[in-house]
Amino acid sequence: MTTLNLAGVALRTYDHPYPFDVAPFAHQREMLWLFQERDRFVAVNDSPTGGGKTSSWLAPVLDEQLDTIAIYPTNALIADQQDAIQRAVDDAVNHDVAVLRVTADRLAERSDQFAPNSHGGVLDDWLQQEGRYNDQRILLTNPDLLVMMRRNLYRRGSREYKDFEAAIVDEFHRAGRKEQNTLRFLLDEMQAEDEEIVALRKVAFLSATPDERQERLFEHAMEAPYVRITKENCCELASFTDPPGDDWYGVMPPIELNVRTAPTFGTGETLKSDEEETLSFCRRGRTVIMLDGIHEVEAVHRWLQNTLDGRVERIDGFDRGDKREKLNQFDVLVSNSAVEVGIDFDVDRILFAGHDKDSFLQRLGRLRSETCLRKARCYVPAGIADMLSNHDSETLTRQELDELLDDAYPEPRRPETFDARYSAAEAFEHLNDRLRNAPPDEVQEIKRSTLDRIKRHFGIGSETEFSLRDMEAFTGALNWRVLTKLQWYRGDSIQSLVYDRTREYVTVYDLFYLLRYGNVEFVDRGTFERIIPDRHRDSIDRSHRYVDGFCIYDGTIQTNDEGYGRNVYFTGGTLNAWLDQTSNTGRKPQTKSGLRIDVDPNGTGSRVPSITKVNERLRKRGERVDDEEEGLLCYAVSGSPSRVKRQYGLDDFFFLYPIQVQNKAVHSLAIGTDALYLHCHVLEQKNRLTDDTGSINSI
Repeated sequence: MTTLNLAGVALRTYDHPYPFDVAPFAHQREMLWLFQERDRFVAVNDSPTGGGKTSSWLAPVLDEQLDTIAIYPTNALIADQQDAIQRAVDDAVNHDVAVLRVTADRLAERSDQFAPNSHGGVLDDWLQQEGRYNDQRILLTNPDLLVMMRRNLYRRGSREYKDFEAAIVDEFHRAGRKEQNTLRFLLDEMQAEDEEIVALRKVAFLSATPDERQERLFEHAMEAPYVRITKENCCELASFTDPPGDDWYGVMPPIELNVRTAPTFGTGETLKSDEEETLSFCRRGRTVIMLDGIHEVEAVHRWLQNTLDGRVERIDGFDRGDKREKLNQFDVLVSNSAVEVGIDFDVDRILFAGHDKDSFLQRLGRLRSETCLRKARCYVPAGIADMLSNHDSETLTRQELDELLDDAYPEPRRPETFDARYSAAEAFEHLNDRLRNAPPDEVQEIKRSTLDRIKRHFGIGSETEFSLRDMEAFTGALNWRVLTKLQWYRGDSIQSLVYDRTREYVTVYDLFYLLRYGNVEFVDRGTFERIIPDRHRDSIDRSHRYVDGFCIYDGTIQTNDEGYGRNVYFTGGTLNAWLDQTSNTGRKPQTKSGLRIDVDPNGTGSRVPSITKVNERLRKRGERVDDEEEGLLCYAVSGSPSRVKRQYGLDDFFFLYPIQVQNKAVHSLAIGTDALYLHCHVLEQKNRLTDDTGSINSI
């Protein structure tokens, strides 16, 4: 067991005029100046968690009355931010501002009012209407919808977004490499357009401190001038163990951090085995427990409800109801990533699973805006705990902790050659789409500027550079279906529409979690419609094209002694033929149809006979989505998931699924963007083993 003493973080305040009635921090003043004085820029604000990053952009865009697109990683965060931004608007401005929450569900809800044939049409009509009746529009959306707008992926194209003058990207550091590349490239392209075509000129990323690669891309890949908001402000931030003086505001408290070990998705069982210590921790103040799996959340919540006095609440993907009330009234809150970011709440101490770096820092950051010592306990993999034990009883700054965690945690979704191999291919396909629809007199300029942009964004790697010819060669080797999949922001996933019968709640959730841990039955659409309450019928109309199952959920099953549920795997003749024909390095990611999923009980009960309903949906994927999307983007490799993860340095959150062929589980399958990352890891390892870093054939 290791104890780290973390210094608090304070920001200097200034008694200067500011659009909001607060004494601003330096980064807020800098952002205000930037929006007022610079016509065009790319800014990164990496001020610490709790340091007012939202106010740093909201104040100037309200002051300048700029139509603004704010991009958030999750719809739940969009909903939280809409409430906070609307309150700030109501308190701070005298002009009419429309704060719009734009998600697929919201567009579906408005389809009866606007252009029901296309979400793109709904969005355009909605934005036009709000523009007629308001002085300013602030559009809160997710990256998926921005990419769909820019790449004309709606049946009716959307153009109204082109009139927005500013874009804000929140939590940028939490996106994977593919997603970061996509957003950065498209925003750069939009900023570079003639202002009469696309009005966007001011772009700000709210993020953790950019690493060397990110800094280079912001500074040299983007055309607009780059500004690192906090770079020259070393005297504006202070670490402290005693309360800071006047003109300083504590945004993160000093923390006594106790570090322990637990297996990934096994922290809940560890808490129960340390029963007395866990209960004692929870009884000493308002406590938030943040775990990884919903099965952990459910088990720990049930246990603490039956054991502790006081109010024990739960918030996760299945139980979000009355969120604000729960956050205001809990004594102990049991949750997962649902409360990592977004709405603020008061908490005295936290207990969390820290099995990847971003979650570790994000969860620790929920202790904020205090100057007195707080206590936290984290559960990490054994290797991370061993590394941190070298600093037992030391006092560390937050920056020093960040650097330690950078060295300790793997980053399997950031392979070095991904940019040149797959992000460049995505951009080439995007260019081809633009050229097909471009006026003849603009074709050459679009081609020239886009090729230059591809080279700037994706041509430079850690050890070598790639020419446009290299990147075109990679692109030429890809199947057109893979190129089509790359145009979307996120990769393939397999999800189910779920009716949680215990709470009468309908949501979309990961199919594999349901198969591993859920007390579930899968049914056809007609049966699902008859079972669910009438008030949830609209969710079927909105989601049925995008889900691979309709699931009735009655809670979780009992896991085995190691904390595992059922064994879920892929099978079928399609995989058998594919694996027989090629090696790992000769095989390429492909869009495959005809995959089947099966389940073994693994000592935990039923093998889910209704899985046949899921396989029927998978087999008919092409009948409910566009033809080019039929099948799953996937990549198969030899070896069990545990062996493959060891071989290529992947972590437990890099999901691989066993393949059983002739009752032998000797291969693994990655799906979606993970298939592309894994392919890069396989080729990069081959490249290192052959010591042939200069050959594009070995990459």
